[in-house]
Amino acid sequence: MPPAASLLPRFTQACVELWQQRLLGRRAERAAVLGLILVGAAVRLVWLADVPLGLHQDEASIGYEAWALLEHGISRHGYPYPVHFVAWGSGQNALYAYLCMPFIWLLGLNVWAVRLPQALLGVAALFAMYAVGRRLVDRRFALCALFVLVVSPWHVMASRWGLESNMLPVLLLFAFALLLRGLERPRYVVAAFAVLALALYAYATAYVFVPLFVLGILAYGWRRHFAHIRHWALGLAAMAVVAFPMGLFLLVNLLRLPAIELPLLSIPRYTGELRLSETVFSAEDAPSALGAVWTNAKLAFEILVVNGRTAYVHNALPEFGYFYHRVGLCVTLAGASLMVRDLVRGVAPRNLLIVAWLGAGAVTATIADPHMQRLNVLLVPLLLCAAYGLRAPLALASPAHPGKARAARWIERTANVARVAALAYLAISFAAFARHYFVEFGPSTPFNMHPSYARALAHVVERADADDAIYVPKDVLYPAVLFHDPPDPRQYLKTVEFERIDVPFQQPLSFGRYRIGMDDEAVANGNAFVVHAATAHLFPESEFALTPFEHYSAVIRRR
Repeated sequence: MPPAASLLPRFTQACVELWQQRLLGRRAERAAVLGLILVGAAVRLVWLADVPLGLHQDEASIGYEAWALLEHGISRHGYPYPVHFVAWGSGQNALYAYLCMPFIWLLGLNVWAVRLPQALLGVAALFAMYAVGRRLVDRRFALCALFVLVVSPWHVMASRWGLESNMLPVLLLFAFALLLRGLERPRYVVAAFAVLALALYAYATAYVFVPLFVLGILAYGWRRHFAHIRHWALGLAAMAVVAFPMGLFLLVNLLRLPAIELPLLSIPRYTGELRLSETVFSAEDAPSALGAVWTNAKLAFEILVVNGRTAYVHNALPEFGYFYHRVGLCVTLAGASLMVRDLVRGVAPRNLLIVAWLGAGAVTATIADPHMQRLNVLLVPLLLCAAYGLRAPLALASPAHPGKARAARWIERTANVARVAALAYLAISFAAFARHYFVEFGPSTPFNMHPSYARALAHVVERADADDAIYVPKDVLYPAVLFHDPPDPRQYLKTVEFERIDVPFQQPLSFGRYRIGMDDEAVANGNAFVVHAATAHLFPESEFALTPFEHYSAVIRRR
């Protein structure tokens, strides 16, 4: 009778063999894929308007820009269909706004319409991740890749709010899936390069990442002897055409050239300070570019490996990181080492594309003060490494060899036990994350635009006289007003007054009927206010009608 200590490894090995030989038939594969996609779609779509709570200033800004383009054909700075928004004075990426336009047309300007494109992109990324896994390795690896993306806390959170930078890794994943398809059918290479160029309109880190990644792709093509050089050339030409307006935009703003306005396209010029000088090769307490690179590399290491530190907790929770910290890290490192092993052995040449993605992302991570949204170009290939760790066989010795060493068999069985344990740990951790995010964190950690602000503002707009000025708190950023009571952008341009325009983030003093901030004179003479609940006592009930809305109150002077 075998000793009890050896039963668990043997049982686990039997489970692994059963998984490999029996349970991965076509029907079982489809059921597993469908189940994972349904779970992934559910955690990315349910309660979308309520979790995360409130509205982020970038969501409000891009939502109003999309509405203004849809209804009036210009942005809030008067540019028709710009390739990039002026927004705060120092810019905001425009691609996500164009994706929001059909949803705003269908649903109106609300939180659902602004977040739904991102959530649907997140669901589409699940299909793309599975397709990448199939073409990169095999069906089992595709299931592992789909699993790690479904349970990744970062991807769940990034799919649930309309931050335009969160769509960048999805576009890169789409481009990567098309590229792998293009290695089999070369015409898809053209589409892959076009999508890579489109990523330049999603977030500024793509300005560095995309050229580096394209160099890596070309190195792979050269190594594989450019079997279809005509399609690669067409791909580069398509990329140049798609990227040309963005290149022109960068030239206009770096060289301070005049803006270019055409009926269906415009190249705007920032009215405020250009932020590139603040973010590229810069870091806190770093006197030189080389020092900034070193500082940023250390911060990126802390975020991804040590403690999940991030400026936006709505992109990743420190308790869970982007992939469950230590166990996820061990799986990722194991997968990366196996991936390099197979690449060196020549059995998986396409792994070179993953290495190119990681290399380009690592360089990009060092050029700006890292946050999770600036490191997101690294996360998909890291998750692919984790999937490799969950799937790839150790293969220390071939079963065909009659003299297979006992130690090699023991190590392989132990590795299989570790894989099963890692899968179980990740599944349990995902359940814990979902409970924490949807029950504890999401409903109680609002953005700076709490939903009660919208209700208080709507109450004041409904009850105030048409010619009354409406005073709103200065610490609630003005895109909240633009989002919840959108003005004609032409009227906004005529009436807006800024404190200063030579700053990265311009703050208006007033526009239309709205006054940003309030003082004693405003309280004495004004008739309509949205105020913090804590300051509502400054308005005596004998003179004002107060209607509380949780964090804010609507205040109307009694007639």
